[in-house]
Amino acid sequence: MALSCGTKCIKYLLFIFNALVFLFGAVITGFGIYFVVEATKNIGGQAVGIPAFILTLGLLVFIIGFLGCCGACKEHVCMLKTFVTVMADGIADQIKHLNTLPPEERKETRKALDELQEKLKCCGGHSAADWKNVPASCCKNGKANCPDPYPQGCAKAMYEEIKNKALAVGIVIFVMAIIQLGAIISACCLAKKIGEYEKV
Repeated sequence: MALSCGTKCIKYLLFIFNALVFLFGAVITGFGIYFVVEATKNIGGQAVGIPAFILTLGLLVFIIGFLGCCGACKEHVCMLKTFVTVMADGIADQIKHLNTLPPEERKETRKALDELQEKLKCCGGHSAADWKNVPASCCKNGKANCPDPYPQGCAKAMYEEIKNKALAVGIVIFVMAIIQLGAIISACCLAKKIGEYEKV
């Protein structure tokens, strides 16, 4: 009877671990979607491919959570590098065409770019060279045309933020996978013990 109870406990334990991995994958997906919505809003909606990118990223994380496959994390790096290129070109393009926009749209786009630069402490898409006149949002002292604007481009800053969070997520998923593997090994050991017990 005790062995039967132990078997049930292992089964419940495995179910709980699987449920946690699924839930964690869902949380990561939610975070990814939120991040892309915020990023798209901040740069004014020209990054058309971003929502599709985040959906793919979220699904991959969810699958990684399900399978406990840490090797797939390298695909995130590849997609993030693609993301950087798309974002850098998009931001640089917005800065380049800022003066050709109607006054109201120009004001909104400039406000979005300023918010992005202040929040991530970055400047331009690739670098401060994207700006003809460096705005105050690129400067630590808050004054326009400062001699030492933030050295990092906003696309790179966004990449680093995602990469840092993806690394933390990958570590947690790896730990979850190890726990799950431990539970599976325990289940195998228990099954072996049951076999030995039945032979006696």
